[in-house]
Amino acid sequence: MLAHKVRPSRLQVNPASESDLYRRNILEKITGIADLFRKIPAAFLVAVITVLLLILFLPENIAKILSVEEFRDKYRVFLGPALLLAVSFGVARIYGSFGEKRNTKRRVKALRETLHKLTAEEKGYLAQYILEGKNSVHVGGDDGVMMGLVGKNITYRASTVGDLLTGFAFNLQPWAREYLEASPQLLSGAAGVPMTPREKMRAGW
Repeated sequence: MLAHKVRPSRLQVNPASESDLYRRNILEKITGIADLFRKIPAAFLVAVITVLLLILFLPENIAKILSVEEFRDKYRVFLGPALLLAVSFGVARIYGSFGEKRNTKRRVKALRETLHKLTAEEKGYLAQYILEGKNSVHVGGDDGVMMGLVGKNITYRASTVGDLLTGFAFNLQPWAREYLEASPQLLSGAAGVPMTPREKMRAGW
């Protein structure tokens, strides 16, 4: 009985998959370079752009003195794209910085507008910080007025340590303190004062 020899099958590679793999590798490299430029400090990025500009556009006699002429001629094909990439990221960094500042101004403006729409009770709570000079106000963790101020990012819980009688310490956000100290008239018409759970029990709440 003759034994049949089994020929090992050759692994066939799909040309399309090779092309996809090549494109994927290129995209990964570009993404890696982009991430690298994002992490570079702005000052260092400016220095890189300056050096590339000098190397590429120095007059020939100065390039010879600085011994960069041979380097420039040999790597010019890489220096040009590197300069374009660095400049594009520099412009993007500047644009992003202006955009971030603009968004910050909008957020601050929106926050300040909330101080122009306070209820009488909210004004009473905030008056303790501004008019009475308190750094912290103690109320219960379920105090509706204070929780509303926290939700508006006007106050915040200063400590997680508290109890059922003395409540918790709440402080005024720095931005709100600065704005209210400059415009205390926003607290006119304040009504009521914040009370600890013990004080509320004594008052018969």
